[in-house]
Amino acid sequence: MSGKTRGSREAVLEVFVYYDFASSLSYVAHRVLARIGRELAEERIELRWKAIDLTGIGRFQRGRLLDPVRRRSLIEVATALDVELDPPARWPDSRLAGEVALTLDLAIDRGLDPAVEQEWRRGVFSAFYEQGDRDDPDQLAGAVEQLFGEFERRGHFGKRGVASLDDLAAGRRLATATGSAVAAGVEGAPTLMFDAFPLCGIHDETTMLGMIQRYARRRRRLEAEATVEVN
Repeated sequence: MSGKTRGSREAVLEVFVYYDFASSLSYVAHRVLARIGRELAEERIELRWKAIDLTGIGRFQRGRLLDPVRRRSLIEVATALDVELDPPARWPDSRLAGEVALTLDLAIDRGLDPAVEQEWRRGVFSAFYEQGDRDDPDQLAGAVEQLFGEFERRGHFGKRGVASLDDLAAGRRLATATGSAVAAGVEGAPTLMFDAFPLCGIHDETTMLGMIQRYARRRRRLEAEATVEVN
């Protein structure tokens, strides 16, 4: 989490959210946290979504069948949070989608409209969990490539954009981000980082909003006290 000024004297506090498109709970978090966007904006708190590759963290394996008990548990959690969920039968390959998302997020600091990253994230999560045959890896890959083509035609990638498809396919940013996340204490997804303290998992929107607000207010209070001491 960091503070910065964007276009005014009001500091924006950032909370990093580590996620993987292949993670069903990351999709649930995406849906739940979207419900509190207005409240966070009013307090100048911004969620920065940081894609990672969970296969680089634990026992997650691309293409592995989802255990039936785990599937039921995921659906129960999602239902309790008022999110309709039909997890893919196998752990999907999210590397290209995550690399693109991470590249767009990094470009925000260079002036890219945050809405571009948000649109990509919504589009990929929709493809993975809401549309078509989610158990067909070729169809999922095709949906991501089609979405990428739309963004490329709009100038977000390639010669006028932030990266080329070949560059993105190499996955260097995603591998680096995953390593950094592990070093910071991230062990799964979704994980919200409150400075050096990771909060793994997702709760209902009221609970999440309360935890984020309390942390932000405490962080601002500490920063204000530190400023007074310096002066």
